Amino acid sequence: MDALGKIFNTTVVVTMNVDKRINGITVAWITRVSIEPRLIAISIGKERYSYSLLKKSRIFGINILNNKQKELAIHFGSKSGKDYNKFESVEFSLSKNSIPILEDIVGYIECELKYIYNAGDHSLFIGEVIDEKVYSKDTPLIYGEHKILEGC
Repeated sequence: MDALGKIFNTTVVVTMNVDKRINGITVAWITRVSIEPRLIAISIGKERYSYSLLKKSRIFGINILNNKQKELAIHFGSKSGKDYNKFESVEFSLSKNSIPILEDIVGYIECELKYIYNAGDHSLFIGEVIDEKVYSKDTPLIYGEHKILEGC
């Protein structure tokens, strides 16, 4: 095990709606970067379909998964939304900005995209929080040791 595997993060599904096409991607590389203004950074691989959508997006959602939603994380992380509708078999609603909000999550954060920074084979998308809601007191799903850790 390398030391990088010892960095643990909350596992989320980042959702977007670009030109009336909704998509989502599982993201474990996420962090708060500023208290004022309230900014959050997510890291997305440049080869991902969601990368191209996020670059066009003005608003994106962060769905904080609970520690029993490993299968949902795998669902949104294992197939590209380019040729597959990831929401076809998933319960969700839409925010006032038409961004998908998944069912049974710990919380939801909606961000306005402010900056995109090149970061090697990934890019950092930094968004300012424009809305948020806590839905439960459940423990979030955790990513660490290079895998999703269910039931932590």
